[in-house]
Amino acid sequence: MVEDYGYVQDVCADLETGRITSIIVPGGNNKILNFFSSDNDIIIDWNKIKCIGEDLILVEI
Repeated sequence: MVEDYGYVQDVCADLETGRITSIIVPGGNNKILNFFSSDNDIIIDWNKIKCIGEDLILVEI
C-alpha cells in the first residue's frame, strides 16, 4: 500500500547521543490546516525508515 503523508514536519532526537529517533509528518487529509495543529501528527520511528532519497522517504508502517 502506498500513501503520501506529505512533508517531514519535524524530527525528534536523543540529545545525549545526537541521533534522530523519529520523524513527524502531518496527519489527516487537510495538510494546510494541519500546519497549524499537531493533534493529528504521525510519528514514525527511525527504525521504520527503509530508504531516504532526494524527494522521497520510504517507511515500513
